[in-house]
Amino acid sequence: MRSVTHTEITLITGIMVLICAAVVLLQIPARSQAFLYPLVRKATVAKINYETRGLMTRETDHFIIKYNPVDIDVVDMVAEAAEAAYQPVTSALGYNPAPKTIVVMYHNKAELRKAFGWSGDQSAMGVYWGGVIQLLSPHEWMKQGDTVAEFIHSGPMVHEFSHLVFDHVTNGNYPRWFTEGLAQYVEYKVNNYEWITANNRLDGQLFTMEQLDGEFDELTNQALAYRQSLAAIRYIAEVHGEDNLHQVINELKAGRKIDKAIKNSLGLDYQAFDKAWREWAVRNMKNYEK
Repeated sequence: MRSVTHTEITLITGIMVLICAAVVLLQIPARSQAFLYPLVRKATVAKINYETRGLMTRETDHFIIKYNPVDIDVVDMVAEAAEAAYQPVTSALGYNPAPKTIVVMYHNKAELRKAFGWSGDQSAMGVYWGGVIQLLSPHEWMKQGDTVAEFIHSGPMVHEFSHLVFDHVTNGNYPRWFTEGLAQYVEYKVNNYEWITANNRLDGQLFTMEQLDGEFDELTNQALAYRQSLAAIRYIAEVHGEDNLHQVINELKAGRKIDKAIKNSLGLDYQAFDKAWREWAVRNMKNYEK
């Protein structure tokens, strides 16, 4: 059995100390959260980096991709997609994260589920969490003959990297619906991609803002929750303008809650905003067609 080095002991101790800060993170004022949140994120990155130290590594200008040897034939494609996402995402959100972003690629759904403690029916092409992007190997979901261009267009890199950049900008001060809507909006702008299914039509019964704010992950129709989130963000950008969307982001960055950020940026209270984006979405958003 390999002994643990002094460097590793120091790293693990540091990680544990910083993770303890997360216990009190939600119980302290916004300014203190803005200071502690990046430290907790750094601790999480260090923890994941340590836990995946046995994987192979492919480094690019802005990313460090960690992968199993069995995925060596697709790592260049993932690297190209990551670099293709970097400039448009950082330009759209006005922030360049440092140091390089770690991307961990899991060979199959079982490995990804194990990493997150998910149940047997949960999966995703990509997940952003704690400063790290974690991907399912393209082997698991791409069709034979799909090209790098198709992976860049329909793969998860733009979406997950948008989450990461936004998380750095706001230090975690956002509701889930807003980050999912924003990531989809950047994806829509960069790749002209929208997630449209028969189950996420916007002209039927929708979730309330209370549900989107407080129960996002538990909502039974995730496709609809995501679609509503994109509709709300597109409404802000296309009706009130990109500058006002960035103003909302800046308000969140300053530590304000989402309802106050909307009010200060758009001049609408939360109820009026909710009503406005729903009406706009029915008239302007695509719905599934056979």
